[in-house]
Amino acid sequence: MEDVPQSGLTLETMGVETPSTSHSFLSSPNVTKRTCTVQRLTSTSSDKETDELWNQSVPEPKSPQHSHDIQRGCEFVDLTDHLPPQHNNISETLGDDDKEDTVEWNEGDELGQTDEDENIILNAELNEAETEVPSPLSSNPELLMGSEMPSAPEDLPSHSRDHLSPTMSSGNSANPKDVHVVIHRVKVVEDLLAVFMDSSIIQSTLKMEFANENAEDDAGVSREVYTAFWDQFLEQCEGEDERVPRLRPDFSEAEWEAVGRIWVKGLLDLGVLPVRLSSAFILACMHGTDSVSNDVLMSSFHNYLSSTERSAVAKARQGTLEECDEEDLLDLFTRMGSHCIPPTNTMEVAIQTMANKAILQEPKYIIDCFSKTMPFALLNVPDQESLLSLYDTKKATGKKVAQLLQTTQVISSQKEQMVFNHLQCYVRNADQSKAEKFLRFCSGSSVICVDQIKVSFNAESGLSRRPVAHTCGATLDLPYTYSSYPDLRTEFDNILSSEYFEMDIL
Repeated sequence: MEDVPQSGLTLETMGVETPSTSHSFLSSPNVTKRTCTVQRLTSTSSDKETDELWNQSVPEPKSPQHSHDIQRGCEFVDLTDHLPPQHNNISETLGDDDKEDTVEWNEGDELGQTDEDENIILNAELNEAETEVPSPLSSNPELLMGSEMPSAPEDLPSHSRDHLSPTMSSGNSANPKDVHVVIHRVKVVEDLLAVFMDSSIIQSTLKMEFANENAEDDAGVSREVYTAFWDQFLEQCEGEDERVPRLRPDFSEAEWEAVGRIWVKGLLDLGVLPVRLSSAFILACMHGTDSVSNDVLMSSFHNYLSSTERSAVAKARQGTLEECDEEDLLDLFTRMGSHCIPPTNTMEVAIQTMANKAILQEPKYIIDCFSKTMPFALLNVPDQESLLSLYDTKKATGKKVAQLLQTTQVISSQKEQMVFNHLQCYVRNADQSKAEKFLRFCSGSSVICVDQIKVSFNAESGLSRRPVAHTCGATLDLPYTYSSYPDLRTEFDNILSSEYFEMDIL
C-alpha cells in the first residue's frame, strides 16, 4: 500500500440496524455502517503498522460466522479525496491529539437519533496544512437546512439607461401643452427622436435645454438643439452639399415620422431649416414626387455630387467630356448601378434617370413617412417657388451675415468703431462654412433665423479678453481692445475652428 501524508482511514463494518436517513453519506440504502476511524501516525507509516492498527480497532468476533461476515463486509475507505462537508460547526484539528477529537460509533448506538449525531469532527492533515474542501450541501441535511443563502440585495442601484434618457415635464394645469425637455448634447439625435415620437408635440409649446449646461431657453437654446440634431443626423445621409436620408436598419416608420416632425416643428417655431437636406427631396415630401420639376431635380443632384463628379457630369451634359473625365464618370455610373458610359445621344436621359433614382426613388419610403407630417407646414410653404425661395433666404453667406451686424448703441469711441469695422470685414470675407459657424455662435443656428445680430463692447483685455455671445437675443459682446485686424481674426478663427459649443451663461 502506497504511503500518503497523514490521512484518516475509516473502517466500516456491516450491521443489521435500521438505516438512518440523516447520514446518507455514511450508510447505504439497506444496511447501517458502524465506522471506526484510524489515524495514521506519520506520513511514512508502513503497511505493517496500518495492519496493527486495523487489528486493534476491529472487535473480536463472537462466532466464526460473525467473523466471516466481518471479513467480507469490511473495507478501507480513504477519505482524503472524500472529506465530509465543512460548515460553521465542523472543524479540522491538526496535531498529535487527533484521537481525542475523533468520534467513534458504538455498536449499540443507533444513527440519526439525536441532533448531536449531526456534528462530525474529522481529523485530517493534508501536506501538513489545514484545508477546507467544499462539498455539496445535499450530502448533509443539516448543512442544507442550517445554511442561509444570501438574499438578493434590494437597494442595488439601477443600471438602466434612464439617466441618459431625455427628461420631459408637462406644463401646469392652466396650459397642459407646455412641454419642457432636457437633452443630452452627446446623444441629441436619440433624445430628440424620443421626444418627437409623440405626434401631439407638433401642437405643444416646447422648451428645451441641454443637460449640465446653464442656460434658459428663450429661443436660443432650442435653435442650438435643432442645429445640433441636423448636424449629427445629416452626417449619416448620402450626398455632399445637399444630402438625402438613406434607409437605416435602426429606423422604422415611427422614427422617420419623428424626423419629419422635427423638420416641421423647427421651421414653424424658430425658422430653423436644414438647408443641406435636399430641396428636391423636401419638395417631394410636401407635394409628391410628381411635383418635382426636372430643373429642381438636376439642381439638387448637382449639389448631391462631389466636386469631381459634378465637373464630369457637367461636361458630359454639354458634350465636352474629355478622356481624363471618363474614369470619374464611369465610377459614378457604376456606383449608381450601371457598368458602362451611355452613348452621347442618350447621355442626358441617363443622367436624369440616375438623378431620379438617387434623390427620389431610393428614399421613397422615407418620403412617404415625412409626408404624413408635412401638412402642418403647407401654410408656410404652399408651393415649389416658396420652398426654393425659403432655401435661398435661409442660406448663410458672408455678405448676408455681415448685413445683420448692428451696434446696440451709438459708437462712442474710435476704438469701438475700429473693432466693429474689423468684425464686419472678417464676416464679409468668410466663406459659407465660416459664415455658418459665426452665425451659429451668435444665434444658435447655422441658418439665418434672426433679423439682426446686436454688437456691444467691453474693455476686457489679457487672458480675460474673449467674445461672448448670447444666442437667445443674438447678441455679441465684443472687446474693443484688439490692436489690429489680424489680432481679431486669429481669435475668432480659433474659437470657430474648435467647433465646441456649450451654454454656460444664464
